[in-house]
Order: sequence, then structure tokens, then C-alpha cells
Amino acid sequence: MSKADVATNSPAGVRMRVVLVETSHPGNIGSAARAMKAMGLTDLRLVAPERFPDAQATALAVGAADLLERATVHGTLAEALVGASRVYGSSARGRRVDWPTVTPREAAAEVAALPEGEVAVVFGPERTGLSNPDLDLCQRLIAIPTVADFSSLNLAQAVQVIAYEMFAARHARDSVQPRRGRRASERAARADEVAGLLEHCLAVMTTVGFHDPARPKLLERRLSRLCGRAGLIDSEVQILRGFLTALEARLPRE
Repeated sequence: MSKADVATNSPAGVRMRVVLVETSHPGNIGSAARAMKAMGLTDLRLVAPERFPDAQATALAVGAADLLERATVHGTLAEALVGASRVYGSSARGRRVDWPTVTPREAAAEVAALPEGEVAVVFGPERTGLSNPDLDLCQRLIAIPTVADFSSLNLAQAVQVIAYEMFAARHARDSVQPRRGRRASERAARADEVAGLLEHCLAVMTTVGFHDPARPKLLERRLSRLCGRAGLIDSEVQILRGFLTALEARLPRE
């Protein structure tokens, strides 16, 4: 088995993608691709890049031009995350809402423990980082530890740090006897399934007068964080959706 096969397919059933959102400098796309390939990652997705394809991206890829050729371009982050069951966002910005935050090493340990599923790591624009609406689509925030008075890393450097930790954790996992995987009925819930649950929950909350869409405050974001911390599996989503449907059936009809 090649290094790339180990990195992208191990543990069994887990696949990873790197998502770059609104990248302004094409050279950063090429450098990120180079960092990915060195760690065996091959699935690169771009959300509304300013310039791509671009000769500068190809020049800085240095041997990873094949990743650029296979990279997919999407109009929205939600589109780039379709099928992902675990989504991490990377950002150095401070946030008013307390997102569940892990270091790259902690995130890598979580991913290495997954028996299956699609994992996405999302990186925001160079100048601003991920917006709160984009981060709402993530279940965890990865914060790279730095000195207190300077936390800024180049985009490709951040990709390299996180990709390395993922690579190292997978190899540590492969060196020991693999644990028994989950049953098929315990598949990790995909991001779109969790999003459907949140939408359903907010709809019922609105119906019963608990939620006012005109004055949402932070309810939607806090619910999203709650589901992210829970690490839901598909059967749990089905249970909650079933409960909400039963509740709707018992509500008086207008």
C-alpha cells in the first residue's frame, strides 16, 4: 500500500477533503495542494476562488499539479460539503459565540477514531477567515496554537500543519490493531442530514412560538453548535426527526 493510499483511506472507510473558501491569491491554492500531496491528501475543493485555474497556482504546486487538475470548484460552501459527516473549520479569528474548539492534534485524534465517513477541513479567505455563516456549517473549530501576540499563519502553512497532524494520527492508528467498527446503522450523520434536522427543529419551534425568525438572536447558531458537540449518528437524527414529526401531528391545525 502506498503512502497516499494509507493517508486517504485509513482508517477504513474514512476519506478526507480540504475546502478553501474564497481564496484570493492563486499561489496559496497551489501551495496548499503541495502541502496536501505531501501528506497523502488528494481531494481539494474550492469555493468561489478569485482566480482559478491560474499559472501561479500551478507554479507553486511543485509536483502537485494533478491535485489542481482534479480540484472541484463550487459556488457555496454548503455545496462543497455535500456528503461530509464531520466538518472542521480552521480560523484564528476570535468569536463572540463559543464554538467547540480543538487543536490540530486533538482534531486528528478524533478523525483517526472514526470508523468511516467523509471528513472535511475548511479554510476561509486569507484576509478575513471564515465568516460566522460558513462556520455554522462546521461542527468544530480548529485553532492552531501560536505565541500570544502573533497568531497569523499563511493559508498554505495552516493547511500543512493540520494535514501533518491528520497524517501522523492515521499512521499511529494503523500501527495498532484496528478496533471493531460501528454497525452500518451507526453511521455518522452527514452534514446535510444534520442541517435538515436543524431546519425541522426551528420550524417546530416557530410553530409553537418558541422561535421568532424575525428576531432569531443566536438560537440558530447555538443549536448548530449543540448538534456539532453531540456528534450525531444517522439513527439519532432519524429519532429526533421522527419525534418532531409526531409533535407536529399533534399540534392544532390553523
